[in-house]
Amino acid sequence: MEFNLEVHLIIEGTGLSARGRFSARSKKEIPIVAHQYIKSIKHETGYRTSFIEGVMVNGTVDITEEVREIENRPIPPMDDIFW
Repeated sequence: MEFNLEVHLIIEGTGLSARGRFSARSKKEIPIVAHQYIKSIKHETGYRTSFIEGVMVNGTVDITEEVREIENRPIPPMDDIFW
């Protein structure tokens, strides 16, 4: 499924807005795709201190909290990774 994504971030006190058209296999995957997009923006800006102000899908659906939840998940310990 195709969807429009609009992201609003605050990076070290400066507002940034980005948007684009993305695809996902299901509605459950949309917050994950949004988080990956935000990670790519952070990579481009040098991983500066940032805050997710808002994430909108198709201009009407607010998924900000779902994306923040993904962002704040703890990193799993290396013992759980199977090679």
